[in-house]
Amino acid sequence: MEEFGKVYWHEAHHEALQLELYEFRDVLEFIEEYELSKEALRMDTLIIKKLKDVHITKNIGEIFRKYNIVEYKSEKDNFTFWDYQKVLGYAYIFSAFEMVRIEDMTITISLTIYPRELFKILKNDYGFKIRDVGKGIYYVEGAVLPIQVLESKKLHEEENLLLRSLRSNLSSGDMLKVFDVFKHQYKVDDRNVYLDRLSKANHDKFKEVFHVFPESMKAITMDALNNSGWFNVWLERRVDEKLDFKMTEVARGMLLSGDSPEKVVNITKLSLDDVQSLVYELERS
Repeated sequence: MEEFGKVYWHEAHHEALQLELYEFRDVLEFIEEYELSKEALRMDTLIIKKLKDVHITKNIGEIFRKYNIVEYKSEKDNFTFWDYQKVLGYAYIFSAFEMVRIEDMTITISLTIYPRELFKILKNDYGFKIRDVGKGIYYVEGAVLPIQVLESKKLHEEENLLLRSLRSNLSSGDMLKVFDVFKHQYKVDDRNVYLDRLSKANHDKFKEVFHVFPESMKAITMDALNNSGWFNVWLERRVDEKLDFKMTEVARGMLLSGDSPEKVVNITKLSLDDVQSLVYELERS
């Protein structure tokens, strides 16, 4: 059972990888918490490219070979040199146990905090080159196999929206963008883990945008929150939400009349983030 108030991102990250690489779902197989041994050595995600001749053009998958190890660190966790050594060990163990050539493998390290000390050690002590290929993707050049580091907060705002959003400080506008992607591109009913974690980690912002969800998404999301014990908390805060909702309706009317976001903030006392999310909502409607 999950500890109340703590967000467990790993399942959502595994799902976000599948969604980011959705267009290649027919040629990629995703295995969550792949067990390297009976001693609980587990990789966060193993991605197997089933067709050798298919090149993955998605930015986070361009380095992919046959077997691709993905290690994830949550938003507040540092990725140290010893974490790096552990993941490298996973690659060697997998190679030995599965009789897979190391040349047929890659490593992806997905994190939020830029690994400054790790990069310093790899460059100064091992002579590796860290190549910034842009938009939060770094290649570690000189290792025995291709390695990339994904700095989620710097990933492409549109191409990698789902990985970028695995955090607890989303704005209302960010939340709306994520749910808009689900509404238009994915089957909401089989993506509960990702939506559940996002809603838990961004509870207040979730409340602000919930009323614009399509009915099917409302039902699914509330089922997920109810099953995890968060639904009661959400209900308890609905009293405070009523006043906010009235001010939101006033703000929406002002924006439709052509008033500037700054004026709406001054009149309604809503935050600028809240008003900007309304602007985004009106632009999308």
